[in-house]
Amino acid sequence: MSENADEYGPVATRMIFDNDDVRVWEMDLAPGAVCGLHHHTMDYVLFILSGANVGAQSPGGRKMMPFPVKARATYFVPAGGIESAHNMGDTRFFEALFELKRPAKPGRDKLGFVGCEAVAGKEPEPGTITILDNARVRVSETTLAPGGQTGVRRWSHDTAMYVAEGGPLKIVERADDGDERSREQSLSAGSVLWCPKGTHRGIVNLGTERYRQIAVELK
Repeated sequence: MSENADEYGPVATRMIFDNDDVRVWEMDLAPGAVCGLHHHTMDYVLFILSGANVGAQSPGGRKMMPFPVKARATYFVPAGGIESAHNMGDTRFFEALFELKRPAKPGRDKLGFVGCEAVAGKEPEPGTITILDNARVRVSETTLAPGGQTGVRRWSHDTAMYVAEGGPLKIVERADDGDERSREQSLSAGSVLWCPKGTHRGIVNLGTERYRQIAVELK
């Protein structure tokens, strides 16, 4: 098959954020649905939001076998893959996909595939956990019960944050001189926030439901 980029479709079903450093997509496939042939030209991170039996097929590939993926499984995938994605199960397949537009630093441009399924299929617990960490990215998940808060922390890398479960928040930011400012903001599921390197920020869940976000730090 020709390598003409015009032959390929988008890497997921909906793009929701795009800047100079990262592009964030959602892949949302009902049972039996297909995301057509696409070419992954950048390294990317997958965070599974709703698991299913899925299959991926490359040009001229053999018959697909369904592969079960569970919610909260997280993967770093190097650039280069050409494939189509098929939901071969009877449940919705839903994931957030982070394309790393920022070029890799020297020595970090030939990383292999890595995945973490340590929390896959398990119910999120309050707090912040690091799920995946390599030379390109650090992926963490923050879950806040109603009234829960993170405390203000300094983000040491530019970071894209995907809201998996939204609600009203108080966002607290601290300036270099120690002065703190806060604002209230309601974020819906599927929102993306960009947090520049050096930002001091914390959040408080003002809602009556759980809040959850996925942070991908760009190293």
